[in-house]
Amino acid sequence: MRILYYILAAVLVASGCIIGGILFKKKRVLKYKNDILKLFTSACMEKNIQDYRIEYVKKDTHDFYFEDAKNIYYIKVIYNFSNQEICINNAIKWQLRRLGEIKGALSFVEGVEPLMRLDLTNTQKKEHKLFIIYPNVTALLKVINECEMVFVYPDTDVYGAQVISYKKLEENLDLLEV
Repeated sequence: MRILYYILAAVLVASGCIIGGILFKKKRVLKYKNDILKLFTSACMEKNIQDYRIEYVKKDTHDFYFEDAKNIYYIKVIYNFSNQEICINNAIKWQLRRLGEIKGALSFVEGVEPLMRLDLTNTQKKEHKLFIIYPNVTALLKVINECEMVFVYPDTDVYGAQVISYKKLEENLDLLEV
């Protein structure tokens, strides 16, 4: 009889952990959506832009779409909750690493390729490919050749795209061309 109580308690604890994990993940997703929407809304309010559209679209190529009178942004959010450094090896291979880590299993950023390969065809408005590292990144590096890397800054062209951490955008909304 006592074993039955232990089994029941273990099942209840496991169920609670699973449900808690699901709720935590949903809350985190909702928070990042609201943060990105608020970021662009604040940038437009700051520059007195009234005619704009920002929406969560969750397509293969991008997660958000922003459009105003002059610009179109295709925005992909790269989740980096463990605040790792990102090393951009080439246009479609971005490596996640712990700061200073040389050995260990290779971990790559998922979902970069579709937006990088997206053809920008609008001739009337300036189009941007924007990757937002959410919430932050320890270091953002780009490989130049086999033995040279450079830091990626908000104005660095990364194979036709712009890569910025959410934290940096939040601190300086002027980094967005709206």
